[in-house]
Amino acid sequence: MGWRSFHIGKQGDRVAINGVRLWQSEWRWMDAKTVTLPNPLEPAQVQSFMICETGTNRRSVRFAASKLPSQLWAFYIPD
Repeated sequence: MGWRSFHIGKQGDRVAINGVRLWQSEWRWMDAKTVTLPNPLEPAQVQSFMICETGTNRRSVRFAASKLPSQLWAFYIPD
């Protein structure tokens, strides 16, 4: 599975994937899986991102998330 950078922002911002607001919903960490991806602020550096899912069974979204310095979070979505 490929991933593309989607969003960088502070915890609690209004980021949404397909209409599902991430900070207003519970994240499910998919089998404790991670993926190593470039840090979008420093692409020469890579780091571990949690593979998560949120939403309902009828409207779920999958994403990868990692906390960055300065209280920022980075999100990737599947290609």
